[in-house]
Amino acid sequence: MVSAAFQTEMDRKLDSHPVIKVEHISKTSVTTDISSYFLSGANLQSVKERAPDEIQAGSFDVVLANHDDKFSEYVATSLFYNTDYHGSKIRLSLGFVLPDGTTEYSTQGIGFIDQLLTDGVNSQVTLRCRDLMWRLMDQLLHVRPADEIPAFNSVNVGNGIISVISTKPFTTTTQDWTLACTLGGADGVATFSVTGSVSGAQGTATSGTEFTANNGMIKFEISGGATNWALNDEITFSTNQYPQWDAVNLGEIIWSILTGYNWGTDTQETWSGLVFDFDSTQSDANTDLDYNEFVTAIDNIDTIGLFDLTGYIPYNTQANEFLQNLLVLVVGSLYVGNDGRIKFSTYIPQFGAITTEFTDAKKITSLSYNRSIDEVLNSVAVEYLATETWPWSNASLVLDGIFIKKNATSITNYKELGVDFQIPWYTSNGLHVQDFADKLVTRYGDPPLNIKFMTGMDALETEIGDRVLLTDTKMGVTEMPGEVSLVGRSLGQSPRAIQIGLRRDSNTDQQFGFIGSEANEGDGLSPQSDDYDTATDDDKAFAYFGSAATTEPDYRMF
Repeated sequence: MVSAAFQTEMDRKLDSHPVIKVEHISKTSVTTDISSYFLSGANLQSVKERAPDEIQAGSFDVVLANHDDKFSEYVATSLFYNTDYHGSKIRLSLGFVLPDGTTEYSTQGIGFIDQLLTDGVNSQVTLRCRDLMWRLMDQLLHVRPADEIPAFNSVNVGNGIISVISTKPFTTTTQDWTLACTLGGADGVATFSVTGSVSGAQGTATSGTEFTANNGMIKFEISGGATNWALNDEITFSTNQYPQWDAVNLGEIIWSILTGYNWGTDTQETWSGLVFDFDSTQSDANTDLDYNEFVTAIDNIDTIGLFDLTGYIPYNTQANEFLQNLLVLVVGSLYVGNDGRIKFSTYIPQFGAITTEFTDAKKITSLSYNRSIDEVLNSVAVEYLATETWPWSNASLVLDGIFIKKNATSITNYKELGVDFQIPWYTSNGLHVQDFADKLVTRYGDPPLNIKFMTGMDALETEIGDRVLLTDTKMGVTEMPGEVSLVGRSLGQSPRAIQIGLRRDSNTDQQFGFIGSEANEGDGLSPQSDDYDTATDDDKAFAYFGSAATTEPDYRMF
């Protein structure tokens, strides 16, 4: 949070002269101010994709003077000499010299160095940086563990083989397995005992015949070779529990995928090595994730009460695709904030949480908007898991349920514009799918209003997902609320300006809604708060859309 004096400088109509700070943060957390070398670049843009969501990584370049070889990695006096600088950080901040002579800064972006480009003619270097979301782009989840590959005892007599070990979510556990030959011979004769370090004896496997353990944890087939199996020949391997969740809050699932830690117990998951290892600190001291944003999102999902999901991560799963498949259910987003940390939001507007008002009487210099039928979505078909049946690792999950939702009014107006989804998550009643489809065709039944405008330093603290007010005389709007979907900062330009994108998925006259009631309905819970941010859990059960309470709480539709 910036000081009041800083806020005053932000709000000045004229004579606002921000100063830039560029810092390098090494992998050992040594911070070096390199502002005096900064020449150009530092163009940052954050985007919150319109649902159905897509995860997007941001990037920026910083051009630095290199006249004294400050960034020449083979020169002993260089900042990068004998150092692994790839993956170290560049932090960009803007600030003001305050009336008392001190300088205060606000962080505008943090990126990880991805590439260094030298320019010997001009004695410059360019550092190409990516934000923290790049890790979600490049990583696989649940890569098949190497210890699940069977190993043959070096003193074995037989030279047969064994198929790939098949495992199953919600059944296979982490343990070591030993297959010991109890009767030598060829296929159809040789037998092996099957023993787990945790499960104990699990039956007898016959060479040449597919075997499934008594507890259903593993399946395989041993096959004889040119030399028959002999007594005490041995095959060993290990199995690992899947990353899996049984009726767990969707937001908590995302947290455990990102950190490898269980949200409720704050303990490391058994399968933590198969997912990300972002900072798991459950406080605002978390360096990778905005903990407070996760608290809000998880509480919102709890309030809805439909997204306690059961599911798992299959082998070799693309991280960004898997996370998108979760986010879309709550029309949510993962994105990087000004401070470089990953934030998580759901489409549940924060009533009363207006952060800034932008107006043409203040600093807006240009404004445009568009509406496009291309963004209309009025027909949704969702295939989902209706029966809690889990496949072996060599088979695909069967989606045996389908739900179709259409917005008839929108179809009449714009023709049918639809999309299909595959949702591999299970709930006992399937309402998570219905709620998701309802949200989409309701929210996107009409062309959204997308507004872009240029403003000044009054947007220095504005972030993706903020709710702000917009006033513009030429456009004919006064204090119109909207959600910030784009923030573009050109920190190397002068005069400095910030581009803001606002999105409204309803007509320009309609408010998001209000919560609470001043009346006493005789339910023992009235009256409720009129401010979502200060409402109790009981208050949050009462959400009214428009100007009057509906006969039933309609909170889910938000």
